[in-house]
Amino acid sequence: MSYKLFLTGLALTFLSSFSTAVLAIAAQPHAPAGKEFKGNVSWYGEQFHGKKTASGEIFDMHKLTAAHLHLTFNTKVMVEDPKTGKSVVVKVNDRGPFHCKRVMDLSKQAATNLGTISRGVAYVECTVLDQGDK
Repeated sequence: MSYKLFLTGLALTFLSSFSTAVLAIAAQPHAPAGKEFKGNVSWYGEQFHGKKTASGEIFDMHKLTAAHLHLTFNTKVMVEDPKTGKSVVVKVNDRGPFHCKRVMDLSKQAATNLGTISRGVAYVECTVLDQGDK
């Protein structure tokens, strides 16, 4: 076997293995129920109220919704403030936050219910309750 044929076979084997791994990862749900994450959250309200979210829904700052960079739309997440023990369940319907070191943006109502609105940014612990649309 020539050197070129050997390298071609090696490259094809690698590509085949790589594509199989990528397909296996893509087939897995983005956030299975029970997945936990933590970090800082902020909130958004008036300036986006009535505008279209990334999911196509109209943003209502009075609903319990959130923006997350990667969770699928309609995923339900329990957000808890360990400082106060308060929690709220939100539905992901938007993308964001686009600020480093924040894990989610909450609607104004969600931040109000959680008791974090006056702080602006708060450290929270999150648990995925129900995976949204695929």
